Amino acid sequence: MLPIEAIELDVFRHRYEGEAFWCGTLLGGCGGQLTTKLYTDRACSLSGPAC
Repeated sequence: MLPIEAIELDVFRHRYEGEAFWCGTLLGGCGGQLTTKLYTDRACSLSGPAC
């Protein structure tokens, strides 16, 4: 699970370094590779090219 707080995102990125996350197509996602987005004014998120 992606951490919500910005301060925890670096730990998440280090823990899963080298891993790839994909947008699931079974529930209507785009199938693209996801990247983490760091925000300080809202919850951090995963996003992709068409997601």
